[in-house]
Amino acid sequence: MPLEGVQNKVLYVWFEAVLGYISATKELFRLRGEEDGWKDYWQDPDTKYVAFIGKDNIVFHCVIFPAMLMAWNDRHSAKFVLPQNVPANEFLNFEGKKFSKSRHWGIDVIDFLNHFEADSLRYTLTMNLPEYRDTDFSWKDFQAKHNNELADILGNFVNRTLTFVHKNFEGRVPPLYSFDSRDDELLNLLEEYPTKVADYMEKYRFKDATLEIMNLARAGNKYFNDSEPWKTLKSDKERCSTTLNLCLQTIYTLAELFMPVIPNTSAKILKVLNKRSVEWMNAGKLHLNEGDELGTPEILFKKIEDSTIDEIKKTTAAEPVIEGEDFEKLDPITIDEFFKTDLRVAEIVEAERVKKAKS
Repeated sequence: MPLEGVQNKVLYVWFEAVLGYISATKELFRLRGEEDGWKDYWQDPDTKYVAFIGKDNIVFHCVIFPAMLMAWNDRHSAKFVLPQNVPANEFLNFEGKKFSKSRHWGIDVIDFLNHFEADSLRYTLTMNLPEYRDTDFSWKDFQAKHNNELADILGNFVNRTLTFVHKNFEGRVPPLYSFDSRDDELLNLLEEYPTKVADYMEKYRFKDATLEIMNLARAGNKYFNDSEPWKTLKSDKERCSTTLNLCLQTIYTLAELFMPVIPNTSAKILKVLNKRSVEWMNAGKLHLNEGDELGTPEILFKKIEDSTIDEIKKTTAAEPVIEGEDFEKLDPITIDEFFKTDLRVAEIVEAERVKKAKS
């Protein structure tokens, strides 16, 4: 029942909507039979509350919602936690245009996962985050990220190392011997990378963090190539053994660091290494022991062919074409022809509602 004198007032829905975060948490724990469980998220002073949003929602999460929580906190002993940070991204477009349900421009995540692995999408989106400006998701870029980075860099490094070990070291972690300068350089990288990547993530620079992790995979590939284990296998077995051991240690570190971005792939790598996850800051240590048995290697990322991309572009949602002429294919007119156009301004003198129309 409206209060007296405000029957014609309109409630700005976003003022109430932000409370849905708390309401939804309460409802979840109520359904679990843990009536007070929500307080661990919203009233525990040790909770780190971070709101990841789009740029069009900044005012609601930086002004309205915090103001409501602060107003409550001023009058009650049970305090709500305030956001420590509100990372706001720009907009992500699809093939050069804004996503639009009404124009059927875009692709549903469920449809996407019917064709491709989730990790490939997660990686592409992370590497293309609109952190500082609007960015664009395109099928060709997705294909390139999957083929050229996930498959050719990370997948190739993992597969070639494990295959070599299975073929020449009975599928077990080879022993370590003396280190040379190339080994020391790789060991230093392994040691510093968890801190470097963590610093980026703590600053919510996920694109930079992911780029750095992939750079470590690049370094692993370079180390493998430069060490030439296919040659030292015959000329210096101890050198070859050390090379393959450090390659495996690097793969372990990569699985740990990539866990937030491509968790399914990281889990597969840890499984074939017969290892569990370790604490983040210990990821760069040498955790694999001489003689540890390794699982059978598998292809982590199969290449996406052009024909697959062409087919999915035909079957996924696309912007409807206006009946009649295809305006984008018309030849542009000359400037002289443009000057011949007769442009006029009209004034709307009357407008009325159309039955059943929403606007």
